[in-house]
Formats: sequence, structure tokens, C-alpha cells
Amino acid sequence: MTQAHHCDVLVIGAGPSGASAALTLLTHTPLSVILIEQSDLQKLRVGESVSASLFSIIDYLQIQRRDFGDDCFKPTQGNSAFWGSDISANRHAIFAPDRATYQVNREVFDMTLLEHVVERGGTLFPRTKSKGVHALGRRGYRVDVSHPQHGKFSITCRYLIDASGRNSLIGQSLGASVRQYDRLTGVGAFFNTRHASLEQRQLIESDEFGWWYSAALSENTLVVTYFSDFELIAKQRLNRIAGWQQHLARSHHMSAWVDGASSIDDTLWIRPAGTHFSQFTQVDNYIPVGDAACAFDPISSMGLGFAMASGCQAASVIGNSATPQKLKENCRVYQDDLARQFEQYMKLKQQFYTKEQRWRHAEFWRKRQQTLTQVA
Repeated sequence: MTQAHHCDVLVIGAGPSGASAALTLLTHTPLSVILIEQSDLQKLRVGESVSASLFSIIDYLQIQRRDFGDDCFKPTQGNSAFWGSDISANRHAIFAPDRATYQVNREVFDMTLLEHVVERGGTLFPRTKSKGVHALGRRGYRVDVSHPQHGKFSITCRYLIDASGRNSLIGQSLGASVRQYDRLTGVGAFFNTRHASLEQRQLIESDEFGWWYSAALSENTLVVTYFSDFELIAKQRLNRIAGWQQHLARSHHMSAWVDGASSIDDTLWIRPAGTHFSQFTQVDNYIPVGDAACAFDPISSMGLGFAMASGCQAASVIGNSATPQKLKENCRVYQDDLARQFEQYMKLKQQFYTKEQRWRHAEFWRKRQQTLTQVA
């Protein structure tokens, strides 16, 4: 190891959940914080639909809405779902009655959060990958990391917040357990359109094997994603550009929506989107947040809001725990709260999928319309 760093709290993952945890700690406690992020923070991000409740979290983090600029939050102008019927329905009426939504420019949003982290005294290491987490007993953890230019170094911390996402193996390596409920996977691409101003619209269309989702990310960029089970995607060759494009062409409404647009490149991105739940209270000084704690089906639109709220809550658990025993108690409260939210989500998820009866005997839909399994 060429160098070593120390902090009170190390946050692995600099997405909204990790940034929210760091901001909460830096704003409301005297604890020192380091964030590490394996990406270079430059990749094109999938936009996300959120409700106005997100703004209350931003207020709690003491960030002004104007700090995000004029183009970060675009009111959704159109929001249609061909789900359960060939007739379009406003998605709010199906999934979230009487709720206004906004499309978030994730690149601007994420970078604004991180700028405030640094301004408030946090340390950010981008392009820094965790190579191993080692428990040091009551002293906390040593995390060995690697950077492409600066090489290998270590970070020791009292507390570890895991914001490394759906693919996180950190908790399991330390003794936490994860229950996986499905293997939903998103396969998507980004498109450019020649329209002067692309309508800030979201479109959902279901079919026999899964469902399509599209949203405008800017005035001339949109994302198109197909969601299905990992096995079905492979079986239908939807993980290959030719098969994906052919399936898109067979859609009734999504194909019309992207007509005239061109893909940004000839490759697809593939990301896990399944449901899982973590049990972690048996691990000392470790708290997962966001998708590392529990992951939701994207049909629920719970991703960004939950990620940030869980980051704030986990930081409060640490900030309000003066003793190891109090930390244990607060972690159990946090875990129980996650379990309650997750159980409610599972009920809603089943309701969502039960609305689609046209292919109820098809493998994808049959799996999702079975009797609700309670959280263990």
C-alpha cells in the first residue's frame, strides 16, 4: 500500500443514496466522511421520474432547488401506460393517483449533490474501486482500494455505509444476507431525436415477455428500456442489438414513439432491476442504503426517493449512536423500518402486475401474479 487515509465514516458509492448519507453526516454531525466511487462520474445516466416529495429531502439536506439549475427538474408533460389494455391510460391513474411527477436530469442532479459534499468538507475519490473490506473489530474497517493513476491505498473507518448498488457483495462478504425475489433485468439504449424540443413524456407498454419504458432525458435525448427476466432476455436474444431492435419494431406504441430518432451507439446497456431485501443487523458498524439495502422493481418509481431517504436515515442512525449498544438498537429500528416499507412495496408490486391480465399465463406475468411472499 502506497498511502493510507482515515475517516469516521466511509461511504462506498457516490450515487444519490451515498451522497445523501454524506451530506446528512457533514451537515448534522462533526464526523469526517470519505466517499469512493468506482466510476469517473461522466457516464450518461438513465433519467428518473420522481414526485414532488423529493424536494422535502433536498430541503433536509439544506440544498436550494435553484442550485440544481433550471433544467434539472422537468415537469412531466405526458405520461401514458398501455398496461392491461390496448387503450392508453394516464400512468398516474394506474400507479400513483393525483401525483405530479418530474423527470430528473440525473447527471446534473448527482453532480450537484457531490459538489455540496465537497463544499461541506467531505472527501471524494472518483475512479476508486473497493478491492477488499476487512473488519477490525470495534475499531471499524479497513477498505483496500485501487485507483488507475494513484494505485493502491487503504482507508480505515469507524463506520461503513454501503451505497454500492444492486450488485453489492460487500454486505454478504461481512455476514449480511440478501433475499432475491426475481431477476428482472433492464436492457436499453439512448436515442437522439431531431425534434427541436422533445416532449417531456414517459411511455410504458407491456407485452407477452415484459414491458417497455421510455422517457425524455433532455430536449433531444431519450432512453428506451425493455424489462424482462434475465433468462427470458437471453432466450429471446434481447441482449443483442439485432434482437432488441426487432422486438422494439414489433411493439405497437414504443416503436412509433422512437420513429425518426437514432440510437447514440450500436451497443446496449444491461442492468439488474430485480427485487431484493437485505438483513444486516448482525454486522457491526455496517449499514447498507439504497439498492444495497433493498431494491425495488422500477415500475414502482421508488428508486431515487427511497435511495436518498435511506441515506439520510442511515446517517442519522450513526449520528445518534453514542455507544455501540445504541448503534445496534438504532440499526434494528432502521432494519425494521425498511422491512415495513418493503412489505408495503411487495403488495403494491403485486397489484401493479395483476392489472395486466392479457398474458397472465405467460411465464413473465405468471411469476409476478402469484401470492405475495412475506418478508422473512
